[in-house]
Amino acid sequence: MKKFSIITASLFLILSLMGCGMNKTKEEIDKVEDKVTGQTGSDVKTNDDVVNKEEKRLEVADEAADRIVKMEEVESANVIVTNHNAYVAVVLHEGVEGTKQIEDKIAEEARAANKDFNNVYVSMNPDFVKQTTDYGNKIRAGEPVEGFFEEFSDTVKRVFPDAH
Repeated sequence: MKKFSIITASLFLILSLMGCGMNKTKEEIDKVEDKVTGQTGSDVKTNDDVVNKEEKRLEVADEAADRIVKMEEVESANVIVTNHNAYVAVVLHEGVEGTKQIEDKIAEEARAANKDFNNVYVSMNPDFVKQTTDYGNKIRAGEPVEGFFEEFSDTVKRVFPDAH
């Protein structure tokens, strides 16, 4: 009977301590995790943080745009890059028709400027040209990309429905 009392008391103590551990706040849990990892909450990066940061990065590829503008058919060009995909907005010189052959030639120039481009999408759509110019100016001015990334993504989906 004495053994039964000791076992019951031990189980009661263990269950009580487990219950107390379950009531920790997120801050208390984070502090314990910080002690274990040696990192503070702001230093801890998860895979989701890295993926989301990568997905929401927009850059201006001025070197590629400059190379495209040197083409005799092209009056102006802007190139925005996200996830190694280049989105090229061009204005052709008056009288030049925007054919598939011209698009391919422009895409080749973009790839020649940066071999890291996985895909190059070319558009001569005046609305896309205007929006890409605006985005490029905002990026160059150092405005936070998060503010217009979703809008850019929606625009790309509309102009290039086959792009992923």
